[in-house]
Amino acid sequence: MEGAGRSPESEFDQPLIAIDVVPLAFSVVDGLRVGTATRLFEPYAGHQALPGVLLRSGERLGVAAYRALQDKTGIHASDVLRTVQLGAFDRPGRDPRSHAISIAFLAIVTPGSGDHTVWSPTGAELGLPFDHDAIIDAALEQARNRLWTDPATTRALTGDTFPGNVASSLTTALTGKVPILSNLNRVLASNPNVTKLSGDSTGGRGRAALWKWNDWISTVSR
Repeated sequence: MEGAGRSPESEFDQPLIAIDVVPLAFSVVDGLRVGTATRLFEPYAGHQALPGVLLRSGERLGVAAYRALQDKTGIHASDVLRTVQLGAFDRPGRDPRSHAISIAFLAIVTPGSGDHTVWSPTGAELGLPFDHDAIIDAALEQARNRLWTDPATTRALTGDTFPGNVASSLTTALTGKVPILSNLNRVLASNPNVTKLSGDSTGGRGRAALWKWNDWISTVSR
């Protein structure tokens, strides 16, 4: 008989649901950085890992993501500028304790936030446990795909107003390519979500252009 030898309990065991968050922050001085925290318990005690928690009964996914940031890194809700759900990570064996499915989030946060956060450049080889490196890769791809096309995500990274050098540095950090300033300024000038406040947007030797996101754009998505 098909399935003979398997107990009902083993056949219908439910996986754990984990919520893992990729804290991402950007500044011209420090560049694009990802936040991790030191694990206090086994498995992998003492190792750096993404902040994560197990989903509680009746808890919303977004609420659990904020709880993970607060409890594991000390990043307060007021420092979270934007959240984006990345999807599910379900590779068998990703957690040595039990079968666990991770629902992952990208969280763009204020640079330097979180008393227990360890910030690392996004290009660093972190070698994190579980499949956290793959989750970070997915978060960076999401941020890269949303650059300048998703106003809320990009605004969370640039701030409400930003000069051309911030736009250029952010584009370089996410794409790995230094943009031609005149081309980037044309992209911004054609974007209905931003307005030029002052300066030269032609890429010439005049004062660099200063841009502002339009007020109707919200940066917080829970």
